[in-house]
Amino acid sequence: MDWKQVYRSLDRLLGEDDHPQPTHIDHDAAEELAQRFRGAVMQLVHRGLRDDADRDPEAARLIALARELRDEELPSGAQQALGLLRRLGAVTVELVDRLESMGIIEGVSKC
Repeated sequence: MDWKQVYRSLDRLLGEDDHPQPTHIDHDAAEELAQRFRGAVMQLVHRGLRDDADRDPEAARLIALARELRDEELPSGAQQALGLLRRLGAVTVELVDRLESMGIIEGVSKC
């Protein structure tokens, strides 16, 4: 997984100091981001489950949410697609943070 690319995409999607959050996204770009975030989230889920992170209630909640969002189809409407992408992005960041705080992964958030 190219975590630098994932974080660049997260910055672009969720907004950063220099760039506001987008209000529209075309379908092809949304599909690409959805695949990137789904791959990242599932890599985190597999790693967390392998190392028994689901024994921690917050990690278990994030893992369940990640699985749920991964399985959602990308809506055809631009606003709805952005909403799903932002939720996928947010759970990616939260799961990285939680797994790092538990010592299961390290350095991912510094990409």
